[in-house]
Amino acid sequence: MYIDVDLAHFDSFPIEFKEINPEDFQYVFDTSGTRISRSDFIIENGGDKILIEPNDDGYINDTLQGLIELEHKNTVVINAAVGQGKSHAIIQTVKRYFDAKEKYLIFIASPFVSLVKQYHNDVIKAGIDSGQIYSYEKLGRDTTKDYINKTVQIVTVNTLLGNPGEDGFKNSDIKREYINDLVKHCQEKSIKVVFIYDEIHDSFHNFKQEYIFNLWKWKSVIHKNFVLSATYNEASKIVIEYLAELTDFRIKIIESERKRFPKKQSDLYLHFSSSYSFTHKTKEISNVIEDLIARDKNIDILSYSRNLAKNLLNTSNDIGKLIFDTFGEVKDCTSELISNQREENEEPTNQYDNDKCNIGTNFKTGVSIKKDNHALVIILPPRSSRLTFRNKYGIFSGGINSIIQALARQRKKGEIHIILPKPDHFDYDTLDHSGMSPLQKDIFKDHYELVKYHKTPEKFVKYIKLNRQDYFLREFYDNKLKGNVLNEITAVSASGRNNTLPKLSFPTFQEFKLESGEDYLANKFSIFGEDISAYTTYASLANQFINCRLRGISFKPVIAFDEGSVQSMLHFVYKNFFGEDYLESLGQYSNFNLFYQDFRNSLYADYQLKFKKEGSSDYENIEKGSPVAKKFELQLLLYTYKLKHFSLKSTDDEDYTRSDYFLECISHSKDIDLSTLAEGDYKHRVKLYQHINYFREKLINSLYEYHRGRDHFFCTPTNMWGDFFSTSDVAKVQEIIVLLESDSILRDNMFEFKRRFIDNRTLNGKLKTFYSILLEDFLFIDKKVRDPYITLYGSRRNCKIINSIKTIPSKAIAINLIESQDYLHSYPDTTDSSEELEKLLKSITL
Repeated sequence: MYIDVDLAHFDSFPIEFKEINPEDFQYVFDTSGTRISRSDFIIENGGDKILIEPNDDGYINDTLQGLIELEHKNTVVINAAVGQGKSHAIIQTVKRYFDAKEKYLIFIASPFVSLVKQYHNDVIKAGIDSGQIYSYEKLGRDTTKDYINKTVQIVTVNTLLGNPGEDGFKNSDIKREYINDLVKHCQEKSIKVVFIYDEIHDSFHNFKQEYIFNLWKWKSVIHKNFVLSATYNEASKIVIEYLAELTDFRIKIIESERKRFPKKQSDLYLHFSSSYSFTHKTKEISNVIEDLIARDKNIDILSYSRNLAKNLLNTSNDIGKLIFDTFGEVKDCTSELISNQREENEEPTNQYDNDKCNIGTNFKTGVSIKKDNHALVIILPPRSSRLTFRNKYGIFSGGINSIIQALARQRKKGEIHIILPKPDHFDYDTLDHSGMSPLQKDIFKDHYELVKYHKTPEKFVKYIKLNRQDYFLREFYDNKLKGNVLNEITAVSASGRNNTLPKLSFPTFQEFKLESGEDYLANKFSIFGEDISAYTTYASLANQFINCRLRGISFKPVIAFDEGSVQSMLHFVYKNFFGEDYLESLGQYSNFNLFYQDFRNSLYADYQLKFKKEGSSDYENIEKGSPVAKKFELQLLLYTYKLKHFSLKSTDDEDYTRSDYFLECISHSKDIDLSTLAEGDYKHRVKLYQHINYFREKLINSLYEYHRGRDHFFCTPTNMWGDFFSTSDVAKVQEIIVLLESDSILRDNMFEFKRRFIDNRTLNGKLKTFYSILLEDFLFIDKKVRDPYITLYGSRRNCKIINSIKTIPSKAIAINLIESQDYLHSYPDTTDSSEELEKLLKSITL
């Protein structure tokens, strides 16, 4: 189901973002949790941050340049929205330093290797000679030390910090030599050094305490730090403090207004999936891709996981083949690093390419997509990735900032499609803290209720202001971490431990915030990323994204069926979601099989179906072929038949057995001349039930009339006897096993028939099973405690007493799934070719 979304009531609703404020550096908490002032840092501009706003085109460069004093030593914190041109502005600042009379060495520190080349190209476009630029990509490939006299150095943050990555022990000797050479050169030549840390939200985790010492190599020559992000976090504040300490503790904060420019906003669409796991076969994924390709869109696909991206790149599956057939060469943008290393210092080949279709995981930040007629597809983690202690969200494990950054890749107006799981229930009362009006809350609730996950969770999603994050981190640290061992910390401090013993000191709050704070928030608070779908849904409905605006949502409404009242719920669904027009437009002009399959397929395709067994408190997904589907499917078959034939006097659930189904199929197949039919499933179904009817008739004809004394009854052996199946009969049974695949009811095991054959691996076992089925389905058997033991067919054996024979219903009242799906045409009347047998059956007096 798809609905358009009108966000007119949220046009002026403020966009919430993580602010960097002077008080973040002016106060600390003592050991008792009391906030106290401190004077470590100097906040410039009289202790206030500087507020700016973008120009009419949405950019901040002109205003920003007027606030940057090249000669002044400090750390400049720039907090600007995605798409406002902060990276462009900082490149222009690089150009100003390059053109300055005084000699500077300028470092641009990228969070990722994949962005180094982009920065390199941007610096050249700014008018700086490529001969004055040294790029990280040359390290280890160029044996000369020509970096010494280059003005602009483009490296990774890890290179500056000497951080070898998660799996290394030390930075490479080449990188160490590179840093030490430049430090020495600047010290000897009195060259001032400027550091630019763009996208700091993606590199804060690199600033481990042991690596900060490497930045102190520059203490005597460092002149300025620029720290930039659109999505700061609490950990960023610790990084800013480390950096500002190197610039005489001076901090200048510049914050840009979050302002929407509708003419620049892409159209955002949310596609909610009920699938527990996401694969290339997930309907919402394949449907979105197929639709975009059908509309001739240029597409890129950003996946939460490498495995899913690789599946979409695989041409052996339908969707992968479609992508390659449409776009030709497709760029694989998944990580090349194995254990954080390349075997050789080769140029990476997995970088985003604006001229190709890109599928992968490594372009959620830093990349600018500037294609015309473009659609960005983002696949968020499914519900299966939510774990008890720590979510497995792949590239979105960092929480809500990763979503904002991913959406911001779309630089030109286009389309953005997000495939995401249904979010958990929302505590709407907490929206009082968001600033929403009562009308806005109602609009939000109306839409959220449509897409929420059906199962009530242990905890609801609560709205929490971003500026409360520090409070929750402090509370957890003081009460759960440090508070749990407070007495022990005191004991260690008072013990007078010898300095020769291993260091034993509890991490400070700042250390906890930098090392683990963001992970804690993203894994313990739904609105901060624990339920990434809930945040995305909230932010979309509340118009919180700068570069896109929600236009529509697609989802499968949940329909919950209770065992015992399936038909009544089906009738409710028919009346409310299909209507009489459906019956009149299709039902009157189609045969039953077409009408039934269309109604059934629509239910599975357009709705999330749930079923609760009698006595259970939980609803299970109804998926084709699943155990709960059997009970549902039988009632669906009966209801559809009554609906099609205008016989809805009752919508109570009814019993419908394999026997009923077999007899009705026999009714519609027994008189058809197989020689007149073309090969195919229809002919196979007819042949299947003609074979079954053959054995039905054989069983009936073999009934034995027992008459001794007062005992008089018809019977048949309890178990298969040797002479029942002839050699030709055995061939028929084997053919039945093959032919049943033409019948979807039997193929999907709605009745216990196919599985009972499969479970018997020997031919004799299959014959015994089939004989038992014949007795169960075509005879009414007397329920005696013990079967009589009589002489029958030359041997003493147990027998089943037959009360009566189950008769074949008239075709006029029998469900017909034998015929192929088709629109109505007339069927000639047929005479009963088994009149003598039927007369025999009726004449048996039991």
